Amino acid sequence: METWVDSETVYEGKLVTLRRGSVRLDGGQEATREVVEHNGGVTIAPWTGEAVVLIRQYRIATAKEMLELPAGKLEAADEDPLERGRLELEEETGYVAGRMIAAGHFFPSCGFLTEKLHLFLALDLEKTEQRLEWDEVIEVVEMPVAEVQRRLNAHEFDDAKTIIGLHALLNHPEVAGGE
Repeated sequence: METWVDSETVYEGKLVTLRRGSVRLDGGQEATREVVEHNGGVTIAPWTGEAVVLIRQYRIATAKEMLELPAGKLEAADEDPLERGRLELEEETGYVAGRMIAAGHFFPSCGFLTEKLHLFLALDLEKTEQRLEWDEVIEVVEMPVAEVQRRLNAHEFDDAKTIIGLHALLNHPEVAGGE
């Protein structure tokens, strides 16, 4: 167990806060830690009954286009992840889910990041229209389950939330039995 001895906010931005300080280790020694604080978010694995709905968008952090599951940040730490998931699904893909199934949560990089992502499987989809935010450029990609499985096996997905979400979706009985 580690406990903060002292810490300071080094940076506070719109998305993250950076905290740096000293912690006391179990043996009594002190060490330095830097932690990126984030409200958390959601990622949604949508399935049309025939295909997985993914999005393609350029990510400045990786300097390339990424093929991902739709996702979004929680606007506040106490925001309902299910509601945020529903909003992000329609906004980014133009689909509304008849059912949203909670499929757990995970920490993408627990060594320095507090972000907790809530994963939902979106089933019984109904097509509406994308409602992108002004700074989003997103292409919807519908991919057959067999192609998703092939790409997973070939390690062609780079995004951690997408890899985790796709494994959860492909192992869901309705999807696994629907191939």
